[in-house]
Amino acid sequence: MDALSVTLISAVTSGAISLTLAWVSGRQQRRDSERVQRETRTMAYLNPLRWHTAEVHHRLSLYATSVDRDGCYPPAQVLADPREMEGKGADWFAGKGVVLGSSVWMTACLFAQMTRTRHDLPFLRLAGNDDTRLPGLLQKVHAAFAACEIYYATQSSIGTDALLEPEGRLRSYREFCDLLAEPDRRVWADPVTWFLIAVAHGERRPALQRVLDALSELSAFLDDSLAGGASLRARHGAEIHRPRGGSPGPGAGAGAGGDLDATAGASSGPDAGVGRGRVPSLSPHPIPAPGPDPSPDPVLRPIPAPGPNSGPDPVPRPNPDPGPRPGPEPGAGPGLDAGQGPDPGP
Repeated sequence: MDALSVTLISAVTSGAISLTLAWVSGRQQRRDSERVQRETRTMAYLNPLRWHTAEVHHRLSLYATSVDRDGCYPPAQVLADPREMEGKGADWFAGKGVVLGSSVWMTACLFAQMTRTRHDLPFLRLAGNDDTRLPGLLQKVHAAFAACEIYYATQSSIGTDALLEPEGRLRSYREFCDLLAEPDRRVWADPVTWFLIAVAHGERRPALQRVLDALSELSAFLDDSLAGGASLRARHGAEIHRPRGGSPGPGAGAGAGGDLDATAGASSGPDAGVGRGRVPSLSPHPIPAPGPDPSPDPVLRPIPAPGPNSGPDPVPRPNPDPGPRPGPEPGAGPGLDAGQGPDPGP
């Protein structure tokens, strides 16, 4: 084989290898890019859905726990009719009505996430049988709320109202309360408000349990799909619990970030009553941590240790100025102790 043939064969082989490597590398890059985009889309839909599922489950669990224990849920018993929200100011929604108002808002946010996921589900690529299980679990949640007279079409409308267009973000609680104060917009959320009022008065307990079961099943599926931890357990565990044997402090009750703490009851352990929204109780007179002794009083001094002939005196006494020390008694000569006279002799 002459040199020209060898050169041609080497050039062809080198070109073929280069083309193959470029094709394999390009294909791998495209696959990686598609995988990243798919994971990004999936996380953008499933993570918010997972979070709002845990939030609504936790909130409704507070209703259920209080109803099972006391027969009602007083923090949400602030209205007899949703129409009473008309004309309510921000002080009512941020104060007395925060429990009921925020419960309606959280439920509307869940409906918004469920609606978005169902609409874009064809564009989501899930592993295994997840692409068929997810629609079924979403439908199960929709059916559970429909059994509470919050029908499927109404759920979608409520979820749409919870979204801000064109941003596509969820309304904040303050923005949602502005809708509840408007009769024409509030009426769409009335079925949710009616249901929560009924539950707060101890009614519709079986329907509430059906919703909790459906949300729990959906949450477990999302935890497995996203390879995450148990979101319901984490959400309940995030609440601050009252110490064992303690009593509610003066600040227990509704407040920012813990508007359901008014339902706190007796605790029998660190896991008792998970999700009841308890708050820690503080001792009215906290015991200070050990530290250096405070500065002594300028008049009182520490009590010296008792002598052999003196009894204990637990009461600190003033330390007046003793004045000049007395000198030796008259007649006392050198070498004689004070108070001892001269030697009388034989």
